[in-house]
Amino acid sequence: MPEFLDPLRAIVVGGGFSGTLVAIHLLRQPRAAQIELVDARIPGRGLAYSTVWDDHLLNVPAIRMSVFGSEPMHFLEWLHANGEPEADAGYFAPRKLYGTYLQHTLEAAVRAAGAKSILRHHVTEARRVWFDGEFAYAALGNGETLRGSKVVLACGNPMPRPLVRILPGYVGSPWEAGAFENIDPERDVLLVGSGLTAVDAFLALQAQGHRGKVYFLSRRGKLPQPHTPYPPLPEAFAPPGRLGARGLLRAIRRRVKDAQAENVNWRAVIDSMRPVTNDIWRQLESREQRRVLRHLKTWWDIHRHRMAPDIGTKIADAKSCGRLVVHAGHLQHLTANDEGLTAVVRLRSQEKMTLAVQRLINCTGSEEDYRNTENPLLRSLIASGCIVPHPIGKGLRTNEHGVVLDETGTATEWLLTLGPPRLGGLFETTAVPEIRRQAEALASYLMSVIYEPIEVMPELFMAAGI
Repeated sequence: MPEFLDPLRAIVVGGGFSGTLVAIHLLRQPRAAQIELVDARIPGRGLAYSTVWDDHLLNVPAIRMSVFGSEPMHFLEWLHANGEPEADAGYFAPRKLYGTYLQHTLEAAVRAAGAKSILRHHVTEARRVWFDGEFAYAALGNGETLRGSKVVLACGNPMPRPLVRILPGYVGSPWEAGAFENIDPERDVLLVGSGLTAVDAFLALQAQGHRGKVYFLSRRGKLPQPHTPYPPLPEAFAPPGRLGARGLLRAIRRRVKDAQAENVNWRAVIDSMRPVTNDIWRQLESREQRRVLRHLKTWWDIHRHRMAPDIGTKIADAKSCGRLVVHAGHLQHLTANDEGLTAVVRLRSQEKMTLAVQRLINCTGSEEDYRNTENPLLRSLIASGCIVPHPIGKGLRTNEHGVVLDETGTATEWLLTLGPPRLGGLFETTAVPEIRRQAEALASYLMSVIYEPIEVMPELFMAAGI
């Protein structure tokens, strides 16, 4: 039988958003596939969508959250059929509800595939993967060994880099089990970080009745901007020419200023850049890419990755009444005592400040430098030379298809990845629209199909008032 007619045997390591979407798109292909999905969690319930808190909302409106780029109404129609009949294009759904949507969509893809393709979920973790020259293998935590032709690393966002050595009262991530347990509602809490992860942690504290002060501490002390409705721009804004970091910043500021003079919301300008952001990134020299990461990424993130409007209101209210205090600076020293923790903070003004808190939660976000990864599977792959951290200090080296490059720069055709591990080669690769497109393209590549994913721009629906 010709090779292209054989069922594809793919081992997908990780069942969060990235891995679930790869499985869905493989199941939708006309060619047969045998998919081994490895994750101790329920598929679709990665870190973002396994939350138990109702206040944890998507930070993207429903019209942009379909798992199919060619069907932007898919999630909205699912909401209408699953208890949210009033949801509109601008609805910011609870994240745990989106996790259910992913589960249902995967189950529907399995049913639609019938006997053609098979999906098996292994409720464990992958300890090691390797290639013997003919087959790829994965050794699982339950003692089983899987054999396939391809392995997809869909590991999602890595855990944050530890801030300090382990101390009582220090929590390494808000997603750790027990992160919010046994907190005195009257005691103060310090969250290191002020991005969307810190906002999530604050909302979790608030949902369980916490009344003490919550401190945000980050290098710049900036919060994500809230979403507001706006008419979209008719076309993407792409800064002209090959610009460096400084020129790029000036071009964006100039376009925003011109837009405001035309009574156009700055959000329309930033969002219009989404289709061209990675093209702009690839045109930058490595030195300029590093300057963007060092000086501009925080500013980009707070304007590009925004809070749902309701969340923005809650954060503003908490700040105005003094329950939430935001500081710009860094943690200098942390000690534990019988009362909790004492944090010594160096502010940007160079003043020192001491905070007595019951708990410190690390909300700095994912550790994007894979040289520092604590994931045993990734560490073993790095040690063997199968994968190589990107020299810019973000993600892994891959080619344009997501095929991982080894230590010699050769494409390891049996090993692929998508999403956060593609940072470095890409600038935007962690949000739903980008991962959605990558998952569909990767599934087509694995099936040896030359196909460019079709993306129907949600702006067409938004402009029509849908």
